[in-house]
Amino acid sequence: MTSKSFCVLPFFNRELFLNDYETPCCLLPKCHDIQQIRTDMMNDVRSEWCKACWDIEDAGLKSDRLIKNESYDFYADKDIISVEQEVKSGNYSIQMLKISTTNLCNATCATCNSGSSSAWGALLGDSTYVKILIEVYDNIDWKQIVYINIMGGEPLYEKTTWYILDKLLSAGNKDCFISITTNGSIYPKGDRLAILKQIKNLSINFSIDGTGKVFEYMRFPLTWDKTLENISKFRTFVSNNSVSYTVSNLNVIYLNQTMAWLKQEGLPNGFNIVSYPSYFSPSAFPDEIKAQYPDNVFMQKQKPDDLLQFYSMLSEIKKQDKLKGIRVQDYMPEFFNLIESYYVEV
Repeated sequence: MTSKSFCVLPFFNRELFLNDYETPCCLLPKCHDIQQIRTDMMNDVRSEWCKACWDIEDAGLKSDRLIKNESYDFYADKDIISVEQEVKSGNYSIQMLKISTTNLCNATCATCNSGSSSAWGALLGDSTYVKILIEVYDNIDWKQIVYINIMGGEPLYEKTTWYILDKLLSAGNKDCFISITTNGSIYPKGDRLAILKQIKNLSINFSIDGTGKVFEYMRFPLTWDKTLENISKFRTFVSNNSVSYTVSNLNVIYLNQTMAWLKQEGLPNGFNIVSYPSYFSPSAFPDEIKAQYPDNVFMQKQKPDDLLQFYSMLSEIKKQDKLKGIRVQDYMPEFFNLIESYYVEV
């Protein structure tokens, strides 16, 4: 029986980000101790560094740990119990990649920043374009990779995405599972669409943080109708589609609404719980607002500075709305009704 603390990521995964940052898991704090994490897992101990996943699992939801364990079990065609035993004997190597190719993006998502979105940079008067050096991809053993998650920015905008896919196909690795995380605003055409249709094991992971007007506020200036249209197009030739759902204090009250849509569409999802910036943490609310949602597990997590962070969030969305020329109350009136009396104070 597999342990309740084992995760494949510290042993098989490599995540490449901008500014030369690497990690086995993006949910780990930057100061993590990878050897301690591995030791904890091999001794069936919940590592303190992996709190992000433990919190989600303790809420009765599926964490990234569980998703990645199931995925590797499938991709590598190995039972996860056997994988854990192999790891304990020292038999493991990098076979999974998660690559944030660039900050090139066409959206100014509410919880994002210019480091991950060139559109945010342009809005702030800084059009800096950053990407991982192409030489990094030339030093990867593409034949050994069983799974790749390509992210951005917006990866379907970035030409490096197609360089990576060419490296993989040129290595003769046609069985690799490829997941592309996209904001859903782009449907490739011509040669790029033809490349995607060559990939036998392709997965499209849509970043969706709400439905309708909630989505349009969270991922401004993207539109919900265009996103639905593109999801429909991808589903004509991609059988493995899913959603990455980023939960913050801006959209947490719409959790049930979004989950109902996901169920209706038959789209599995993973959760990304905002911890940075901390003023967007789902728990950053006054107690009197939290009391109205006693069953919302993400809101009920208590942090000592929740109230202070709540007021910082109010100040931030005022700044964002002014830059974008929009008003939160026009997109998320239920949320605004909750915060209105505090909002006017800031």
